Formats: sequence, C-alpha cells, structure tokens
Amino acid sequence: MKKIATNTLATLVLIGMMSLATLNVAALAEHKANDSQRLKRLERVYQHHDRKHELRASVLGISADELREQLKVKSLSTVVKKHGFKDKLSFYTAVTGKLKDELRRRGWSERKINEHFQKRLARLTNTVPRPLATSV
Repeated sequence: MKKIATNTLATLVLIGMMSLATLNVAALAEHKANDSQRLKRLERVYQHHDRKHELRASVLGISADELREQLKVKSLSTVVKKHGFKDKLSFYTAVTGKLKDELRRRGWSERKINEHFQKRLARLTNTVPRPLATSV
C-alpha cells in the first residue's frame, strides 16, 4: 500500500468515524437520500486517497489488480458482497478500522488517537461564528 502521510491518515480516520457515526443503518435500509449521500461522500473521499485500490483491495483480501478488474464489470456493492461483507456500510467500517490500525502501527496509542480527534472536533465546533465579547 502506498504510504499515506500520518496527518492525512488521521484525518481520513476522523472523517470515516464521523461519517459512519452519523449514518443511520435503518435509514440506509430504507434508502433514505440523506444517508445515501453521506455514504457516497465517504466513498469519494476514500476513492480519492486510494486511487490505486490498494487499501480497499487489502480489506477485501485480494490484489489491487483483481479489484480493478472486478470493478470494470461489477459494481462495488456486488464485489463487496462477493467477498463476505453485508453491504458497503460494513465494508467502509472495515476500511476505517484498517486505517485506524495503520495509525496504531505508526506508534499512535488509543489515547493519542482519541485526544487528536477531540482536539479536531473542538476546533470544528469552535468555527461557528459567535458574537464578539467586549471587555471594558
């Protein structure tokens, strides 16, 4: 697998965890447009950072070339089901887990991962504009 920068990897894990946490599994079963769009956005993010299919192929247990060939004739949903995943949601959960394991392999502890995510989430929530406080 092509080495992804550690900060990019951490961001991908954060995006994956946030996206998967907000997805409603029951709503996906009913094909609600809002959750389907979120899954498609997550899919695009992973496709952008895994252009050679190495990451997704390793989760499926096949080579990148095999995955490329299968995707030429079948949809990702079909390929994912063929390799033992229930649906794309469970597949992307496994991809996010693999990315998190890669962070651990690079020396990040669970504590460091959680602290990093808390900092990023705090930064994201603090970007909402607030009225300025004036001191006298």
